[in-house]
Amino acid sequence: MRSRTERATAVVAAVVVAGLFFGVGLSQGWWLGRAAPPAGPSADPASRAVAVDDDAIDAGVRAALDRTATVVRVAASPRMMRERGQVYQWTARTVDIKARGRAIDLARQLDQHVEPAGAQILEQTPTFIRIGVRRAGLDLITHDIQLIPFAPAARVAILFDDAGGSLEQLDPILALGRAVTVTVLPGLRHSRDVAARAQEAGLEVLLHLPMEPEDSRNALGPGGVTTGMNDVQIAQIVATDLSQVPGAIGLNNHEGSKATADERVMRAVLQAVKSKGLIFVDSVTAPKSVGARLATEMQIRTASRAVFLDNQNQEDAIRAQIKRLILLALERKEVVAIGHATRLTPRVLGEMLVEFDRHDIELVPVSVLVK
Repeated sequence: MRSRTERATAVVAAVVVAGLFFGVGLSQGWWLGRAAPPAGPSADPASRAVAVDDDAIDAGVRAALDRTATVVRVAASPRMMRERGQVYQWTARTVDIKARGRAIDLARQLDQHVEPAGAQILEQTPTFIRIGVRRAGLDLITHDIQLIPFAPAARVAILFDDAGGSLEQLDPILALGRAVTVTVLPGLRHSRDVAARAQEAGLEVLLHLPMEPEDSRNALGPGGVTTGMNDVQIAQIVATDLSQVPGAIGLNNHEGSKATADERVMRAVLQAVKSKGLIFVDSVTAPKSVGARLATEMQIRTASRAVFLDNQNQEDAIRAQIKRLILLALERKEVVAIGHATRLTPRVLGEMLVEFDRHDIELVPVSVLVK
């Protein structure tokens, strides 16, 4: 048994502790109907909650992926980080996708869509993209996007001819968000600007070289090659035209039913192409074209057009040609098609991209299909 002195000491200690507890509680308002101190990060009076708008970032990611990929799996988990008196809470997502084009094009689309929400690409490899918010030296990761290897059922290169008349013509082409090719006529008011803008958006550009048609009533336009020119004149014309479409990786013919059937003329054109290490795409505006055959003989990488999409500039007709293109692609595995920047084709194609995705047909730059 404890002594009387020990019991007295214990009572005094209990009274002191109770008094301290009551004083602290009174100062905090616990006995005045106020809530007890909350648990969790905000219990520290020096900490401050910082909002991360991960919903807006996720909406941007989904908008970009809708145009450029097929989402296979999404996993989400809550995250919290406390640093320097600030508390960050957000949702992180892991997304597995099958990309429909190049990783660089996908990254460009993602960057454009998440930037308004305050996010950016934090890390990027050919098979992985990390997105998040950078705050006070911290990387708050909102999305880890894994690109699953994708083996397409077929590959299609679509060229949009006759660009260069206006910058606005590019808008529906760029809105596709796919790796199409823009071919630019020389000597037009916006030839240089259109070429530059298309390349800045990651698209390949060709010179759309005007060449003499069988029907002399068809206007050739500036910078055209005719069968009446000698080889030196042809080389000079091609060089001048290429200078007006800077960054062009090659050329295809505009019109040219007469000139492309003339072996001497085509050899002179292709010699200029070869000297600069460019590619040639035969638009095949006439069945007698010798362009692709000569290019192969001269060891120039080349391809030939298989489908014209918009000989009739009507929605139903263009839609029918795109369906024909899909069937031909599944049969041949690789196909080059040509439409026009000045017609309804970009908009109709945009409405039908889901059909390409459904059949696992990949749209690729034309340089991928030249041989």
